[in-house]
Amino acid sequence: MSSPYRIDERSITEHLLELAQQGNQPFTQRLHPYIAGVLGVRLSDLRALARRIVRSGSWPAYLDEAERGERPEEEDFMEARTLQGLVLGMLPVNDFSDYLTHLSRWVRVIHSWSVCDSFSLPQPKKLLREHGPELWAFFLPYLQHSGEYEVRFGIVALMQYFIDDEHIDELLRHYLAVSHEGYYVRMALAWAIAECYTFYPTETHPYLAEKRFEPWVHNKAIQKICESRRIDPDTKTLLKALRVKASK
Repeated sequence: MSSPYRIDERSITEHLLELAQQGNQPFTQRLHPYIAGVLGVRLSDLRALARRIVRSGSWPAYLDEAERGERPEEEDFMEARTLQGLVLGMLPVNDFSDYLTHLSRWVRVIHSWSVCDSFSLPQPKKLLREHGPELWAFFLPYLQHSGEYEVRFGIVALMQYFIDDEHIDELLRHYLAVSHEGYYVRMALAWAIAECYTFYPTETHPYLAEKRFEPWVHNKAIQKICESRRIDPDTKTLLKALRVKASK
């Protein structure tokens, strides 16, 4: 194993252990049952560390180490995986193909909903303007992946960046075709359907009126829509009448 990457004269593990002293490990562990290596580091502190890595210009060395996955098992912290995603959301994208390679490597290590959902594209408006079709084509296959968190990543990324005039109809059809039964996939689907309804009710409503999604996702999506302050009371009443009996 090569010598560990260091920033501000400390390794990533040393930074995370120090930041954990300011966090809330018991609370974070409750939100992540069955996930090992939860330190409870605050997301704001992880973002600050990611910014330091990117601004230092040493992020290629950081990613090289993170992607090799050479850290000992006892240092495989959930927050280390989150940090990797946060760095990918901040670094300059000079080579788009290379960036997608780094992103695909990170997706493989997602093992919790919070690691997944912490990601966002760097300079998203610019990237979407210059590489929108390539990003659509990159995210879409994850919807049919065998892994629970890979599928969730695809659902959430498409929700973040492709609920728009051009993609809404196709996006809904692709969401309908998701067949993974994982809990965090179904939660993400319900969240995404609710977002689609909020911004494109005309296009999304038939999927709920015709009860096209499986019952649990259908009901959870209606619940999430009705929790939104953007939805008027009459629409909420209409949607609540569309709920179905779910077996699970």
